[in-house]
Amino acid sequence: MKKTQICAAAVTLAMSALLCGCAAISSTFGHAKPNYSTVPADALKKAAQTIERAVKDGNRDLVLADQDILKFSAPEIVQAIRTRAARAQLVTKLLSTGFAVEHKDGLIDILRGRDYKKATTSDERDRNALLVMSENANRWSIYEGVVKFSKLPPRSLSAVQDAFFQARVELLVSGQKYQDDAGKTVVKP
Repeated sequence: MKKTQICAAAVTLAMSALLCGCAAISSTFGHAKPNYSTVPADALKKAAQTIERAVKDGNRDLVLADQDILKFSAPEIVQAIRTRAARAQLVTKLLSTGFAVEHKDGLIDILRGRDYKKATTSDERDRNALLVMSENANRWSIYEGVVKFSKLPPRSLSAVQDAFFQARVELLVSGQKYQDDAGKTVVKP
């Protein structure tokens, strides 16, 4: 490897660690109880189920019409859904290792520890960190995009996050991990 490639890899890894750490902190302190009073709850939940099913199936061609007051056709949202669908198999594979968890705030996180370090190589951990960062960035694009383009009040963000989280939990396969209502990591039966 050239010296510049090594430096670039080191910078990328450092940024990955920094960004993943920030996501973990914000998920601990920044997640409010979902407030569905400011959104059309049924339409939001149905759209979240449709989007998450398309993502899981790898459907990059989903065109979701705007529903009620909810806007899903914004280019940022459409692109985030397509990109998530393209990487869906990798996310599913990571969740199936038992070293990742779906958080209540609608993001995914790696469960780091001695077992994870023993079971993976440095390169695999770097790839997993990049996968999680990219997935979470696209999820945020969807959540914030729905709030922004639908002109919902900012306090609606927790409901959007929760609707997508609930839709994803329904689609998890046996053995994959998620947070229950109390915030405890549990395994899907």
